[in-house]
Amino acid sequence: MNKNLSYCLLVIGLLVLEILTISCERVRKGAVKKEELPKIEEVKPLRNAIEIKAEGEVLRYQRESFWNDEDFSKLLELKEEIEAKEIDSFKRTLERYNRYAVNHKIEFDESKNSIVLICYIKGAKEGSWFDFDWFLRPYDLDFIDSHFQRKEKELYWEGKVERVKTTISIKFPYSISNCHEHVWPAR
Repeated sequence: MNKNLSYCLLVIGLLVLEILTISCERVRKGAVKKEELPKIEEVKPLRNAIEIKAEGEVLRYQRESFWNDEDFSKLLELKEEIEAKEIDSFKRTLERYNRYAVNHKIEFDESKNSIVLICYIKGAKEGSWFDFDWFLRPYDLDFIDSHFQRKEKELYWEGKVERVKTTISIKFPYSISNCHEHVWPAR
């Protein structure tokens, strides 16, 4: 009986191997077409505009990504996938820093070929200051070393993040002071 079981397992294994070989051959010869739509990670926007506004204990976050006509029309076809992926990815990044996104949404603006992520960030206010580690570290930025311009109530930066032209504006309802990752009311 042991010999029969071994023989059956060998035959089943050979059949599975043959099925896999035939499937791979069909894909290689083009009988099975690959998805024509781009994967989200493969396309990069022309530019990003990020605006963060302090509103009481929370931060209103908005990232608008601008696309060329061809990429934007392809991304529109993946609208639901993009919404889920962008929100989930952003929430996971925040959670690594014990920050949380609430009231999040994605908007597609066909007049500007842009995709906008909007949400409120909770947990960034610590005492009298806001901590921006959750925002700066993933982009390898720093308010001082990356030369953010400090105006009376705003920190502003323009440059490239992951080879994409990016502008960042962080606004407060009061005059500010800052260090590398923190912002607090000026005295």
